[in-house]
Amino acid sequence: MRRRTIGLAAAACLAVLSAFIAVIGVDNAYAATTQQTFLTFYGWWDNTPPGGDIAYPKLHSTAGGTGTFADPITFATSTSEISAGTKVYVPRVKKYFIMEDSCEECGADWSGHGPNGGPGLRHIDLWLGGKGGDPFDAINCEDALTHYNADSTPVLEPVIVSPSSGEAVDSTPLFNTGTGACYGGAQPNITVGQYKNSANGQCLDDPGNSTSTGTALKTAACNGSTEQKFTFEGAFLIIHDLCAGMSGSNIVLQTCTGGPAQQWSVNPNGTISDIQTGAKCVGTSGSNVVARSCSGTASQWTFTPSSGTGNDFSVSVSPGTGSVAAGSSTTASVSTAVVSGAAQSLTLSAGGAPSGVSVSFSPATVTAGGTSTMTVSTTSAAAAGTSTITVTGTGSSGSHSSSYGLTVTTSGGGGTVRYEAENATISQGILETLHSGYSGTGYVNCDNVAGSYVEFTVNAAAAGAATVAIRYANGTTADRPADIAVNGTVASAGLSFPVTANWDTWATKTITVTLAAGSNKLRITGTTANGPANIDYVDVTASTGGGGGSTTTYQAESATLSQATVATNHTGFTGTGFVDYTNVTGSYVEFAVSAPAAGTATVTIRFANGTTVNRPMDIAVNATVVSTGLGFASTGTWDTWSTVTLSIPVNAGTNAVRATATTANGGPNVDAVTVVTTG
Repeated sequence: MRRRTIGLAAAACLAVLSAFIAVIGVDNAYAATTQQTFLTFYGWWDNTPPGGDIAYPKLHSTAGGTGTFADPITFATSTSEISAGTKVYVPRVKKYFIMEDSCEECGADWSGHGPNGGPGLRHIDLWLGGKGGDPFDAINCEDALTHYNADSTPVLEPVIVSPSSGEAVDSTPLFNTGTGACYGGAQPNITVGQYKNSANGQCLDDPGNSTSTGTALKTAACNGSTEQKFTFEGAFLIIHDLCAGMSGSNIVLQTCTGGPAQQWSVNPNGTISDIQTGAKCVGTSGSNVVARSCSGTASQWTFTPSSGTGNDFSVSVSPGTGSVAAGSSTTASVSTAVVSGAAQSLTLSAGGAPSGVSVSFSPATVTAGGTSTMTVSTTSAAAAGTSTITVTGTGSSGSHSSSYGLTVTTSGGGGTVRYEAENATISQGILETLHSGYSGTGYVNCDNVAGSYVEFTVNAAAAGAATVAIRYANGTTADRPADIAVNGTVASAGLSFPVTANWDTWATKTITVTLAAGSNKLRITGTTANGPANIDYVDVTASTGGGGGSTTTYQAESATLSQATVATNHTGFTGTGFVDYTNVTGSYVEFAVSAPAAGTATVTIRFANGTTVNRPMDIAVNATVVSTGLGFASTGTWDTWSTVTLSIPVNAGTNAVRATATTANGGPNVDAVTVVTTG
C-alpha cells in the first residue's frame, strides 16, 4: 500500500487572510535547519478542487514555480508546522519550494494522530503541476515519488528549512506534461489483491464479475476469485478496466477518467479515503459498499496480495560501491521489495567476485520486502583493483540482480588506502548527502554533542608510523576540534578542524600516527558541544614493510580535455567535479599516469551514463590503442556511478592514458581513474 495526500486550495474564508499575507511579503528569516520529513506530492488533477488554486499566495497567485531560489515551487502543509512563505530545499529532487498552500493531512500528522503517523510527524506536500498532461500519468507520478518503508511507515528524508541560495538546482520537471515522464524515471506502485473489511470479515467484490459501468460494489465471502482481485495504481482502484468511484453514497464501477470521484488514497491505518475531501472513506453498511466516515472498523480493510504469475520483486544494494584493504572486509545492505503480487521467499547469491574475495549474506534467504547484510571478505593475497559483483535474488517468479562495485586496495607497496566514512562506525551521527563535493556515497554528520565520533578500521602491513589525511567540511564560524585516537589511545588531543567556506567546501587535515601491524581502530571524536566537523573519508599511507608499487587516483577535472568540459551538476563525484564529454566522436580525456617501472598497470575508470545506450571509448597509452570500443553501459541515472577496469602496459615514468569517444554520443561522464602499478 502507498499513501498519497493532497494540497487544499484556497477557500473563500481564507481570501482576506491570503490578501494580508501577500501584502506583508515572504517570511524567510529563520536560520537554515535540516529536518527529517515525509514528502508527498500533489498536482492540478487532485488539488481540491482540481486546478491551481492555493490557500496562501506569496510569490505566486496559483501553484507553480521553477524550483530555483528566486522562483521556488509551491508546497503545502499546515501553518502550525511551517509558516506560510517559508522556503525549503529538497535534496532528493534538487529544488527549492515555498509554503503557499494548506494540507489537512499534513496538519493531522503534525498535530495529532494522522493517517501517516504523529504527532510530530513532519509532512510536506510538493506541487508537481500536471495541467495539460494526462491525469493518470500525473497522479501515478505523485505516487511514484512518494516513498514508504516495507512496513508501510513513511520514509523520512532531509529537508533544509530556510536554506541559503547556493544549493544545486536540477531543472528537470517533477512531471513532464508533454511526455508523461516522472522525475528520475520513477514508476508508480501497483498492487493486486483482495481487500477484507474489518467489520464484516468479507472481501470487496464486483458482483457477478461485472464489466458494466454503474455496478455497485458489494462485499462477499473471501474466495480469492477474479471478482475480488482489485488493482490499486497511483490513486485508482481498478477491476476489469473500470475504476471505483463515488456516486452519491455508493461506490460504483465507472469508466476510468482520472476524475475527482475516482481518486483514492490507501492509508497505513487501513482506510481507503477520498483524496478530494479526505473526509469520506470506502466502507460497509451490511454487505453494501458505501462512502462513509473514516472512523470505525467498517472503514478499515486488510489487503492480501494475489498469488500466482503476477508476483514480482526487486533487489538493490546500498551503498552501491565499497572499498576494502586486502585482508579485511566490508559490508553493504541488500534490500528487496514487492513489485507486484505476493511476497515470495528469495535466495541471495553473488557472482563476479575476483580471486581472494568471498561474499556472504546474513540471512541468505529473505522474504521480498526484507533486507540482508552482505559481507565482502578479502584475503591478504587479493589483487588490488576494481570489480563488479552481481547480487542476485532468486524466487519462484524468477531472478533479479543489482550491481556492487568493489575496490580492493593494498596496505603495502607505498600506496595510500582510502577509507570512506559511510563504511565507518558512527556514534551519535548520521550518513548524509545534503552537501555536494563528497567522495563515495555520502559523508558523516555527527550530532552536536561532545563525544560523538566516527571510527575507521584501517590496516597496516607492518607496525610503524602512518600519515592520515582527514577530509572534512566545517560550514560554521567556529573551529570544531576533535581527539584522534588509535586503538583506544589518543594520538592527537583537540586537533583543530578550522572553518571552511561552507558545508560544500572540503579541506584536509593531515597528522602522523603509529599503527600496529594488521587491523587498527582510528577514532575521530568531537571535544566540544558542537561535535566534530562533517567527515568524508580518511586517506592512510602506512608503513609498507617493503615493495615499490603504488595506488594512485587521478581526478578527471585535472586531466587534459578535448571537446569536453568540467561539470558539477550531478551528485556523487569525487574531487571537485567530473568531465562531461561533448556529444561527438573523438572527444577525449587524457591522464598523465606515473609508473615506477615498465610493466602492467590496472586502471579503473569511474563513470556515469544516464542514457539508455552504451557509450564506448578507445583506450590508448602513449598514442597506441590498447582497448578498442571499451563498453561503458547505462548506469540508470547521471547521479549513479559505476566502474570499468582494464590492464594496460606502461613505461617507467609518465604515461599518456587517453579515453576517446567512438560514437556521436560522446563518452560517458568520467569522474576519475585509479591506477595500480607494481614496483
